[in-house]
Amino acid sequence: MFTTKLTTVLPGVICMLSSIPASVHAENIKLLIQEFTPFTYTNPKTAQIEGVLSDKIQEIMKRAGASTSIKSTSLARALQTTQNEENTCMIGLRRTPERESSFKWVGPLIFDDWVLYSKKDSTVKLKNFEDAKPYRIGSYKNAATGLQLTEQGYKIEFANEDDENPRLLVNSRIDFWVVSELHGMYMAQQQGYWKDLQRAVKYKTIELYMLCHPAMEKNRIAQFNRYNKELDSDGTMDKISHKYGAR
Repeated sequence: MFTTKLTTVLPGVICMLSSIPASVHAENIKLLIQEFTPFTYTNPKTAQIEGVLSDKIQEIMKRAGASTSIKSTSLARALQTTQNEENTCMIGLRRTPERESSFKWVGPLIFDDWVLYSKKDSTVKLKNFEDAKPYRIGSYKNAATGLQLTEQGYKIEFANEDDENPRLLVNSRIDFWVVSELHGMYMAQQQGYWKDLQRAVKYKTIELYMLCHPAMEKNRIAQFNRYNKELDSDGTMDKISHKYGAR
């Protein structure tokens, strides 16, 4: 009798399990950021991770029904972890030919203007970005922009972290600082150097993406990309950007 009941119930149980969305079965997705105000950063008052892209990605994950954790770390460690650990993604990075095959990509998430900052009292005037080639330009370790400019013959000085560059620039250890315009402005304001700096010239507009472990399922990446476009079209991204003064 017990066997008969079990045989009767079991197909129904299997049917119920098979109808549960894949996202319920999916493992927790580990999200990594670098400190890159106002895009991805840790709020010093609340210790919560915030920012334009942090908020956007977490809204994408919410709509996708994915469970997540989020952590701040260095760029080098974030890249290494994302490449080596499954179900891991890093938020807010350039998509370059060197990185293309090592990750799965979501985006572009946002368009970001990059510029050269100089000291306000600098006597060097640039007509275009190429005019900066003879001068020392500050970047930071593992930054794609700095690495590419080095290959193009620019004199790049690599700091361990980007937040060292405002001080180096004000103290004339470098002549220019190549950085996201918004990020550079926020960083210099926080350190009290903003009044000492000025925008020298625009470099280019860069697209920022989320990159994920190469084994992440294609249908999941496609789902994230679909919700990314949805947030752009339904006004959600505009609200997030205005919240952080990014537009």
